[in-house]
Amino acid sequence: MPTRLPSSDAPSEDDSPALLGEESRTRLIAETVLTPLPEAVEVGEEEESTLEKLVDAAFPPQPEDEDSPDQQPVPLDSEAEADFKSPPEIAYQLPGLDDRERSLPIRQGDLTRLLIAEPDLSDLERQQLAALGAILGATFHSEFYNKLQHLKERYAPLDPDSDYVNLKDHSIQVDPNSDETFLRALEDALTRANYSALDLEMIEQAIRAPNEKGLTYVPDFTLFEHLKVWVRGYTRISRDARSARTRFRKRTVHLDAYQRLVVALKFKPGLKLGPHVRSDVLYLRMFKDVPHVDMEMHLPEQGTKVRMRWIDKAQIASPLVVGLPTLAMKIFAAVGYRLFSLAFLPWGVMGGLMIAPISAGINSFFGFHRARAKHLSAMINRLYYLTLANNASVLTRMIDSAEDEEYKEAMLAYFFLWRSAQAPTPLTLTEAELDARIERYLTLKTGVEINFEVNDALDKLFRLGLAFREPSGALRAVPIENALIALDRQWDQTFRYS
Repeated sequence: MPTRLPSSDAPSEDDSPALLGEESRTRLIAETVLTPLPEAVEVGEEEESTLEKLVDAAFPPQPEDEDSPDQQPVPLDSEAEADFKSPPEIAYQLPGLDDRERSLPIRQGDLTRLLIAEPDLSDLERQQLAALGAILGATFHSEFYNKLQHLKERYAPLDPDSDYVNLKDHSIQVDPNSDETFLRALEDALTRANYSALDLEMIEQAIRAPNEKGLTYVPDFTLFEHLKVWVRGYTRISRDARSARTRFRKRTVHLDAYQRLVVALKFKPGLKLGPHVRSDVLYLRMFKDVPHVDMEMHLPEQGTKVRMRWIDKAQIASPLVVGLPTLAMKIFAAVGYRLFSLAFLPWGVMGGLMIAPISAGINSFFGFHRARAKHLSAMINRLYYLTLANNASVLTRMIDSAEDEEYKEAMLAYFFLWRSAQAPTPLTLTEAELDARIERYLTLKTGVEINFEVNDALDKLFRLGLAFREPSGALRAVPIENALIALDRQWDQTFRYS
């Protein structure tokens, strides 16, 4: 029987059609994988066609057998679908998530106009409510102006962007407790803006969670003297991704995400992390729409590194582990033991035969790094549009948000207590009843499920003298005429020079 060399293109009589089809698909896959991609080409038509070529070679369409009446359609599960037109899958979902909003997704001015437009109000009551909103907003603005100045004073010696002259006897100097003092004040302000802190365990879990491209990162928190993350609001981000489950075709996935994310970090002294990294300052960042699994992209690159999964390592090693023994067996079967021995086979020939498996392994290695580079490039592009503030500007935006939340909580609590007393049958509300009424109202008006902070709202009303608790425990708002007088009197006490 004649022996056919592996390089021969002519099929032998002993080759079955199935074997020939398998070899042709294998050859096409190898040619596609070994074809270098242009460096300057973005993800576009050329890469899409190359990927589709590889997919079609690896997973050829099965011919339909119309003559088989016994063949029944097989129901498709969520992981293997024929047309991939099912609703987007949830690629990552936060465990035990209370996705009710603590922040109120209404602008301050819009809320005031919404309450004034309630149909049961008289013209006089609308005027009084508008006046109450104006003086209440001014009161909170004055309070938070002082808080902002306090934060800016504490942050000044830690600000990496500061371009002010340091006056030796007049500027605030850095001391061993400067960063802790500032972080305590920052956390208090963020809490009033309805942000919640993530502990280090949650941050680490977010970094280690694979993203939609399958990349897994490993954190290194030993570089940080301080690392704190706060989040507010929850949303869901949709992205296109490929995976083995979808035969590497595009599929839309959903990722649980935070609407707002604030990061505060300070590096340990003595580390050499790059020319632009300083350990004597504290960095602040604010982002929007941050998927939980993309946490590492919103932290410094020095604090995370990508980890190769076992499947990535297998992809790199498999061409060598599988290809070389297979190649040796084919040569041995083709030319015999004597010709295959190193004494009769030149080193140049051996090197030429090893090019294919070695090149495939190298291509797999660089393919892994191309996936990482592609992910980094995509995130850099996103961060351009998703970064809200840096360093000192974070303080201004955060204080503005906290002031906004304080006003809306107080205004809503006062309005519902006031209107319950003005009803044809006056009502007295408990804290639970007030909380439930406001949450129902907000859900009806916004379509968003709200977790209203009724205790915080009542604390503000009690402090400003706009409401009180009866001995029975029932809550009452002071009449709006008295509320205006109380706020006006407090405003007059802000500055007393006469």
